[in-house]
Amino acid sequence: MDDFPGVLRRAQHGDEDAFTVLYRAMQPVLLRYLTVLAGRSNAEDLAAETWVGALRGLVKFRGNESDLRGWLVTIARARWVDMVRASTRRPEELTDEPPEQRAPDDVASAVVDRAASDEALALIARLPEEQAEIVTLRVVAQLDVGEVAEITGKTANHVRVLCHRGLRRLAEMIPGPDVMPALVTTMDET
Repeated sequence: MDDFPGVLRRAQHGDEDAFTVLYRAMQPVLLRYLTVLAGRSNAEDLAAETWVGALRGLVKFRGNESDLRGWLVTIARARWVDMVRASTRRPEELTDEPPEQRAPDDVASAVVDRAASDEALALIARLPEEQAEIVTLRVVAQLDVGEVAEITGKTANHVRVLCHRGLRRLAEMIPGPDVMPALVTTMDET
C-alpha cells in the first residue's frame, strides 16, 4: 500500500476515506483466514466483528502494514474463539433460506477470483485444524513465523513444522506436477 503511515494516521484521526483504503487492503485477507477457520457462512459476520473491534483500538495501534495485518488477524481469531465457545452453549439453527449477498461491481472477475479462492480455501480447510490455521496465516495472511507463533501461542519451530506439513499435504492434494519444492522454497524465503 502506498503511503501506509499516512493512510493509517488519517484513519486514526477519523478520515473515512483512509479507513476505507485500510479496509479494502485488509478485508480479503481476513475473509480468507476466517473462511478456513469458521466456514464461509460465518466468515463475513466474524470479519465485521473484527472491524468493530479494530475501530475501537485503531487510535492506539502502532506499527507497519504487516503489523496491522497481524493485529487484525489476532482480533479475528479472538472473535472466532468466542464464536466457537458460544456455539457450544447454543447450537446453530439451520434454515432453508440462503443468506443474501451483494453483487460486486465487476461480477465476471469476482466469479473467477472467488472460484480460485474457493478451491484453495477448500483444500486448506481439508487439512487438520492446526495445519489449516498455520498455512492460512503464513500463506494467505502473509504473516511471518514470529507473528503466527504469537497469535497461535505456539513456538516458531512448531509453526514452521506445521506449515511445512500442511504445505506438503496440500501438494499431495493438488493434481499435476510436483508443486511442493516451489511452495517450500517460497515459505523458506520469508
